[in-house]
Amino acid sequence: MTDRFYMICTRDTVGSNASFWCQDGHGYNTNIEKAHVYTLAEAQSRWNTGRTIDQPVCADSVDALAVIHVDHQHVPGESIITPDCSRYVAFQKGRWDGNDLYWLSNGGLPTTDFTQATIFDKPGDTTDLVWLPFTMADAVKRRTFPIAMLDHRRMVQGAGLRVPAHISRARRRKPGTGKTRHNCPNCGRINWQLNPYDFEGCADRQCEGARRHG
Repeated sequence: MTDRFYMICTRDTVGSNASFWCQDGHGYNTNIEKAHVYTLAEAQSRWNTGRTIDQPVCADSVDALAVIHVDHQHVPGESIITPDCSRYVAFQKGRWDGNDLYWLSNGGLPTTDFTQATIFDKPGDTTDLVWLPFTMADAVKRRTFPIAMLDHRRMVQGAGLRVPAHISRARRRKPGTGKTRHNCPNCGRINWQLNPYDFEGCADRQCEGARRHG
């Protein structure tokens, strides 16, 4: 059993990214590298006396599902073209997932996953794109965790944590239906579903996190 845990603040999700308690409780950040690491005993103790919006999770599981993103606040908003550069990446102007940029990818739709960004030997059209040297964007990349990937059974109870009594009591259920309230991590819309643990998708069909009906 793992003895490494992070603490997520479910209130402060940024786009699709979870926010973690930083080292020694100094604020929250989506960058996993800045997350405080707790032992199982420490995480359980914090949860027992903590707020309903704070959720300890298995750090090893989070690390395994991490996605590499680049925050638009840490790179220029206009193209940077240098004569000696032969490796460029490009992102879409005016489009973000929270703070994260959408990169051009090989043969596919733009993606926020920086590891999937296409590397070009020279910049192209700059009308709707911003072109940067690869090294500039690579220097500020960070590991993040998609909140939609939070699996309570595996990453919480399955990792040895036990739900405190006050958390169980505070879980709001829609009267007469047995459904639990969830906020869509993509658009924030309130959704009610029978599964109390894992978000099953947004009821808004126009949301990128919409439920897939089949």
